[in-house]
Amino acid sequence: MPVKASSIMRSSKRVFNMLGSVYKDKFKIGEYVQYRRISRNENYEASFVTYQGIITDIKCIDPESRPVWYAQILQNGGQTDLVLLSKIRKLETN
Repeated sequence: MPVKASSIMRSSKRVFNMLGSVYKDKFKIGEYVQYRRISRNENYEASFVTYQGIITDIKCIDPESRPVWYAQILQNGGQTDLVLLSKIRKLETN
């Protein structure tokens, strides 16, 4: 039975573009963004905490196996955090 090959199987260059550059091209250093994290209490009940900040750097972690793009974000409180690019959203500013 013939099997149809997907675009991931055909070209290694397409794999790199699919996994990394789609999100990398959406954000720029200096943009104001927000992201959420799950916080759990002692009863293991989940709540979402929203953070806001400015992108200070965009970097690829572990480029040899699979490119995973992160943004280093300077939070409003002054702390820095590494967040997956797919987990952040731009905020409109005036």
